[in-house]
Amino acid sequence: MNRILILLLLLIGFSCQVSKEDKRTVSPSNLYAHGFEIEDKGDFVKLTVKNPWEEANNISIDYYLIEKGKTIKDLLKGKNIIFTPVEKIVCLSTSHLAFLEAINEDHKVVGVSGADYVSNKNIAERIRKGEIVDVGYGQNLNYELLVQQKPDLVMVYGIGSEVSALVRKLADLGIPAILNGEYLEEKPLGKAEWVKFVAALFQKEAQADSFFVGIEKEYLELTNLVKTTNNNPKVMVGSPYKDSWWVPGGNSYLANLIADAGGDYVGRGNTTHESYVVSFENAFAWASTADVWINMSSLKSKDEIVASDSRFENLGVLNQGRVFNNIHRVTETGGNDFWESGTVYPNLILKDLIKVFYPSLLNEVDFTYYEEIK
Repeated sequence: MNRILILLLLLIGFSCQVSKEDKRTVSPSNLYAHGFEIEDKGDFVKLTVKNPWEEANNISIDYYLIEKGKTIKDLLKGKNIIFTPVEKIVCLSTSHLAFLEAINEDHKVVGVSGADYVSNKNIAERIRKGEIVDVGYGQNLNYELLVQQKPDLVMVYGIGSEVSALVRKLADLGIPAILNGEYLEEKPLGKAEWVKFVAALFQKEAQADSFFVGIEKEYLELTNLVKTTNNNPKVMVGSPYKDSWWVPGGNSYLANLIADAGGDYVGRGNTTHESYVVSFENAFAWASTADVWINMSSLKSKDEIVASDSRFENLGVLNQGRVFNNIHRVTETGGNDFWESGTVYPNLILKDLIKVFYPSLLNEVDFTYYEEIK
């Protein structure tokens, strides 16, 4: 289904968006997200990002949003200033693009990282036309090309503290940068709630609030739907690389999605929010008890699964269980919309998983991100 049509259908079922003329409002607190705070200080908006990379501890970074044309007050001099609304932005993660699309600001993107992995059709077309450039990332970031785009802001994310050096380099070049830590959120609605953070950069807080309320409403309705089910299916996740098998921690984003969809994740005993490695033997033993197997990398058929490792040939879940992969919206160049638009539409992922776990429920609903592996 066309992603624009999906957005329109969602908005019809949800509350109406607030018009641009409506008064700007800032939500006093987050309901689910732990990685940011927004404070309305009257003359400016203060954004605080907390622990924005893996294993960060007691790290807090403040940004001060000032409307263009206004004077910077003395108390803010030397601070991280971002003038709003942002008109030209570079995004170093495809999930950032999804937040921009949700508030109708994706047309302001002038640069991306990893153009081949973009799912947004409008942005992909603008990349093809040369209107948006791929600026690279990390050690391969093309600073010269980035500067040429004259962005108001670069939105970055970091796996480790080394991202601080990238931010300092951009500051030396006169380019404001802001850290986005949405990928660290454990709750699906917490990840989606970062739309409020992004919207503040464009003075669209009211629109983001309206959008999020709709997502939250449907998500909670779906979780209530599966509370009446019995015999929760055991769920195995992932696939091996050589003899190691990466699986999500028991308190991770994906593990929480599985739980909210009424699944019994076999790896939930490890309560970390990060992925971790188990041996092939242990993972194989888990998979042998599972009723459902999901998210096995890019594998598209049972024949491919067996070809990847002959030990799978006699795996019970492969032969008697239900096998689904989140590859329904993968681009020819390798982009997977599950990790892009799925960030802001956890309700659609939840629908898919409920349909996978309980085939008799939602049988009139088409899959958005998943497809059956046969």
